[in-house]
Amino acid sequence: MKFNEQYTIEYHIIKFIREKLGYEYIPAEEFSKLRSFETEYVITSHLLEAVKKINNIDDAVAQSIVREVKKSDTNEAFLLAMRNGINLKDPNTGNFRDYKIVDFDNPENNHFVVTNQFYFEGVTENIRPDVLIFLNGLPICDIEAKSPTASSSVNFENAIDQLKRYEKVAPKLFLPNCLNIATDGLKTVYGATYSPKQYFLAWREDPQVEKKLFEDEIDSTLFFLLEQKQILDLIKNFIVFEKKKDGVTKKITRYQQFYAANKIVARVQDGERKKGLIWHTQGSGKTLTMFFTAWKLRYNPELKNPKVFILIDRIDLDDQVYEEFESWGGQNLVRVESRKDLEKKIKGADRGIFISTIQKFSELEEIENIDGNVIVLSDEAHRDNEGISAIKMRNAFKDAFFFGFTGTPIDKLTLNTHRNFGEEGERYLDYYSIQQAIDDGATLPVTYEARLSKFFIDEEKVDQQFNELTADLNDKQKELLTKKYGKKEALVKLDKRMEAVAQDIIEHYKLYVLPNGFKAQVVCYDREATAKYKQLFDKLVPAEWSEVVYSPGDPNSESDDLKKYNTNKQKREKIIEQFKDPNHPLKFLLVCDMLLTGFDAPVEQVMYLDKPLRDHNLLQAIARTNRVFPNKGCGKIIDYYGVTKNLYNALNFDESVVDSAMVDINRLKEEFSKVIGEIMELFVGVNIEDPSIDNLRRCLKIFIENQSKQQYFKDKYSRLKMLFEILSPDPFLMEYLRKFEWITSFYLAFVKEFQIDDVDSFSLAEYGEKIKSLIQQKIDYEGITKNFRELNIHDLATLNKLDKLPEEEKALNLEKMLKREISINIDTHPAFKKFSERLIAIRVEFEKHQIDLAERIKRYYDLLNDIKTKTEEAKELGYTLREYGLFVISDEFISESDKDVVKEFVKEMAARLEDVLDENWQDSSKREEFLKEAKRTLQELILKDYKDKIKVSDFHKYLNRLVDVVIKRF
Repeated sequence: MKFNEQYTIEYHIIKFIREKLGYEYIPAEEFSKLRSFETEYVITSHLLEAVKKINNIDDAVAQSIVREVKKSDTNEAFLLAMRNGINLKDPNTGNFRDYKIVDFDNPENNHFVVTNQFYFEGVTENIRPDVLIFLNGLPICDIEAKSPTASSSVNFENAIDQLKRYEKVAPKLFLPNCLNIATDGLKTVYGATYSPKQYFLAWREDPQVEKKLFEDEIDSTLFFLLEQKQILDLIKNFIVFEKKKDGVTKKITRYQQFYAANKIVARVQDGERKKGLIWHTQGSGKTLTMFFTAWKLRYNPELKNPKVFILIDRIDLDDQVYEEFESWGGQNLVRVESRKDLEKKIKGADRGIFISTIQKFSELEEIENIDGNVIVLSDEAHRDNEGISAIKMRNAFKDAFFFGFTGTPIDKLTLNTHRNFGEEGERYLDYYSIQQAIDDGATLPVTYEARLSKFFIDEEKVDQQFNELTADLNDKQKELLTKKYGKKEALVKLDKRMEAVAQDIIEHYKLYVLPNGFKAQVVCYDREATAKYKQLFDKLVPAEWSEVVYSPGDPNSESDDLKKYNTNKQKREKIIEQFKDPNHPLKFLLVCDMLLTGFDAPVEQVMYLDKPLRDHNLLQAIARTNRVFPNKGCGKIIDYYGVTKNLYNALNFDESVVDSAMVDINRLKEEFSKVIGEIMELFVGVNIEDPSIDNLRRCLKIFIENQSKQQYFKDKYSRLKMLFEILSPDPFLMEYLRKFEWITSFYLAFVKEFQIDDVDSFSLAEYGEKIKSLIQQKIDYEGITKNFRELNIHDLATLNKLDKLPEEEKALNLEKMLKREISINIDTHPAFKKFSERLIAIRVEFEKHQIDLAERIKRYYDLLNDIKTKTEEAKELGYTLREYGLFVISDEFISESDKDVVKEFVKEMAARLEDVLDENWQDSSKREEFLKEAKRTLQELILKDYKDKIKVSDFHKYLNRLVDVVIKRF
């Protein structure tokens, strides 16, 4: 018997679900007897039986419940019925009660059924799903299977297409549906009901568990989605209906969200360990993970109704998180409005999910939560979790659980996210890396391209004039001046340079971004540069193409040029809404600090970077471009400032090889107590609660004309500050907080009085503008350098690490990079088939011992260089990416034709196709009609308009290849 869809895949699925998961299998012919009509989608007898068993009621009451269930007319209504039951009057007591239709606590009380070839009469078409899963008579999952041995054009994607068609032509069958699975036996993906194709992703076994349960992806997916306890957990806790202005979107958990939330719940239930760090890369859905976690914690009966605090570190993110939790159906959701309100929530008996900025804790008096039943989930845990606010928060919640969520943990001596949220000896509770997210399709790869400016500075003349200008300053003052008002800022904000950069951004955007309908952020050096770019953009493109979003400056000193771009919260929200709308003319957000973190706009593909960012700030910023969006193959960073080295450093962490220095916290606590005591001995008899100027003068007199005492205080304070930063946010510091704050406030006055650094920054300000002007006058500007090649950002980091790896590992990493690069282009570029053959040949020769490891690595590097050269061809030939896709196919089939004519032909072909294909034609119900029109357009162009200008070989094959490009690129 040959391999086919039914025998190869469908039977395997049924056998696995029946034998491994304990479902009852009912063949199609028997299952059909359970229905009177082929339009029935609820199996009444099964639902009736389950309702009677779960609620221990008679047939009459059960019939009433079933009738109510059948009245549900939306997907969400069915989910709520499954979660909450049906509220009806109890005939025995006369009171209303919730009758369950699913028993989440006792899986054995439910009826799990699998059937196949379920014939259903739809609205416009009759369908026959391959495998259908029923829970208590409700169809909750459709599994569509394609054969792994069918033609190369048939795969799991065709199964997704089939699911999407079934949802449209037979919508009633999908009313109770929770999720769907598509597979070709080799690749298996899942998605929520109505999910667009790009949101069907793979489910993986927990990467942190060494021993895997299954070798095959299909078995693993079936087990982790459909095992009886798993599917009940998913239905009860891990599906949301997101309600926003533009409509309702159903979302289901991804595996990293599911594992992280359940690990937190398990740790809280166990009660032994009180902390944990969730390290999930940017764009992987951390906020939704927090929601799932908070939901389970609140409604887990074993946890006795805890208070769950969601801590945010930015006011705008506070708004965003509250609105998102609300849109996902959050219940008992409470926003903490003020310090007094926070105090009330800590002390009071109210229960719920409380959302607050961490900064509100800084204003608290020394209060403490009484019952201790508190769980804290801290968003962006690498920020603002180590200062006064964090100390007071942990002091208030002495017995609480603390879980941090971050995509960019900081691992330094003074700032250490792992130490603050990790249990002893534990780096993280759950980990989801950049590469895992890219491999899963949860985020997109991000490419990096440097387009730097060339400058010539007459160093000798600048130095000569600088010395003349600062003749009355000492060396330390000059050093501070060059540091604060140095060459880089002057160069970045040079008029000629900014004009060239603005022009280059617009050209790049129009050529590579605008044709695909995506948008961009421009990250500017500071507020002054942001306002200047807005003025330059308005000269080059319509004013409605760009908006400025930055924080207001000092109202007393700010210039009118900057003030006119200030925005209030309402205006910013409107701008963000317009930017997220693919159809709105706003295309650029010009920013300097705002919207670089926590900002989620999937339509953004490019970040034009003209600002020095580093470490976690750089990673957070570039992640604005990595969100999944239809036809968006990758995010792009175009670097005008020169952050390449920073990028290497930011990406250069590999959790498997981290060797964190251990810190003896108890010893440091002892030292902190000792040092603060030594400092306070200098102020014997001083009342630290007296804020008067007289008291300040008395303290300053202690150090007059005593340089050794001044140095002693300076050294001791420096050490105290370092110890404070290392120990924070340990509640141990609470008893010393008042003294530390007083010492710090005095130190500021001390520095001003005795000028420890012998530099008065304020008096140097007048020199700053003169120095910037001096530098700008002495620069010969040579424009933008555009010959830098584009690199995948993650590959950038990998390439940077290769030299440090063992040879075998280096070869495997290179091979992985090459496979990924080839797979992206192989369908639309003939050259990449040869690259694929070369890659396979290298491995085969190595395995046959025809070449050694060194030669294998050399050949991989040669192949990598050839691929990079080929991928730059589009820019060199002056084609957009769409045009280039058509060109490489045409180049294969068009012979003996003038190059200029071919270029004209290709560009006209792209233009005509864009005219006949609507923006969202791929998702349209008229997709096939669009394709027919595209074919007709191509035939007319080739056989009529260019009949005498170009010579085409094998027209029909050429036409089919062009249609492939249309599907992939348009």
